[in-house]
Amino acid sequence: MTEEIYDVVVLGGGAGGVPAAVRAAQLGGTVAVIEQENFGGLCMNKGCIPFGHMMTASNIVGNLSLGRDMGLHVSEVSLDYEILVRRQNELIDFMRKGVVGTLVKNGIDRIEGRGRISGKGRMDVNGNTIAFKNLILASGGEWIMPDFPNSDLDDVVNTNYLLEAKILPKRVLLFGRIPWLVEIAQFLNRFGCQVILATQDKSLLSDESKTISSRLRKTLKSSGIDIKHDAEIINLAKNNGGLQVEIKSKNGIEEVFVEKIITAERKAALKGLGLENLQIDKGADFIKVNEKMETKINGVYAIGDITEEQSRHYSHLASEEGVIAAENAMGGKAELDQRTCTRILYSQPEVACVGLTAKEAKAAGYDVYVGAAPLSMNPYGMILSENEGIIEVVAEKKYGEILGVHFIGTSASEMAGQAVLAIRMEMTLEELAKTSFPHPTLSESLAEAAREALGVPIYLP
Repeated sequence: MTEEIYDVVVLGGGAGGVPAAVRAAQLGGTVAVIEQENFGGLCMNKGCIPFGHMMTASNIVGNLSLGRDMGLHVSEVSLDYEILVRRQNELIDFMRKGVVGTLVKNGIDRIEGRGRISGKGRMDVNGNTIAFKNLILASGGEWIMPDFPNSDLDDVVNTNYLLEAKILPKRVLLFGRIPWLVEIAQFLNRFGCQVILATQDKSLLSDESKTISSRLRKTLKSSGIDIKHDAEIINLAKNNGGLQVEIKSKNGIEEVFVEKIITAERKAALKGLGLENLQIDKGADFIKVNEKMETKINGVYAIGDITEEQSRHYSHLASEEGVIAAENAMGGKAELDQRTCTRILYSQPEVACVGLTAKEAKAAGYDVYVGAAPLSMNPYGMILSENEGIIEVVAEKKYGEILGVHFIGTSASEMAGQAVLAIRMEMTLEELAKTSFPHPTLSESLAEAAREALGVPIYLP
């Protein structure tokens, strides 16, 4: 009996692994996906989708004040977290079935279990050996134990806790560098929690434009979220059913009492994959790949969180990398465009950043133009009371090519796609300035920001 050898085996059925498998199958390959938990991965089951659902609820609550300004009076707001979780679990279950249906439709074999590389072209799963010509590693990330005293206490949890809790804590400390804690802070705050948001960095979103980070910080503080920078937990103990926490920050040392500490630090999940059997360092922070998503081993590709630092753990990036890896595994010559990964927060206001900040562009040797258009001066922005919203455009002076676009405001996530296209197509400031956007929309301010960079704004003073 002839052994079946798959053209492509994908280890991991998440945001990167599923599109990788589908694309390889579309190109005529025989494909199998190995997944040890739920198809859809972290994003669908415990990340983007459930927390995106929570932020949608949070934003509805946040919009009530705008409604009152418009004469829409709601006498009483009841917040039922259990109903919220029930609805999101139903949505996730529906989406999982959709993922499985997509794999079936494309003739992709689904193998449930933990895969381990046993040698060149060999993978062991559930006591069986699977043979392949090409391998795409997409095992995602795993939680990191926090690095502070007594971090193993029961009330120190990761964000999975919020997906299982029946009742939310009344007072909580969110601790870590990961930007997505901002979303969780705002959600918990609007659902009645007292929130302390502590980051080890000097500011929120410290790698982004100062304009964006300062406006986000102002919004969060105005809602009552206690923000601490340069923070570290220097002592932690159980006390009266909660946690007594000693925090050192730029404001000094203070003690706070909380019910829970929530962290969200993750790293590449490399243990137990059998990487040593391919001479790939399993002790590294992540797997290094080139722009084709190739590892140093011929026929072995890696995508998503196992190839990136945590600051680049984005599902849309993993999906793009999965398609690129699949096309190359099937003989193509696709490459990742590093310029166009959107860095995004679904807070209110939303934050979306594409490409270089002005600081990064100058460090890279560019002489730059920077233009900004506040959404408070945009007609639709005035309707929405976009007091902190702004669009910032960064371009190099020699040719006017757009290097980065940065948003904070309503629908920033949707407008970011226009920025991706602009950078991908090597659009210039003049071309963006002359682009016609519908009125009244927030996106009109993209053109105005470009005009402001060129020194010819029409609507700005």
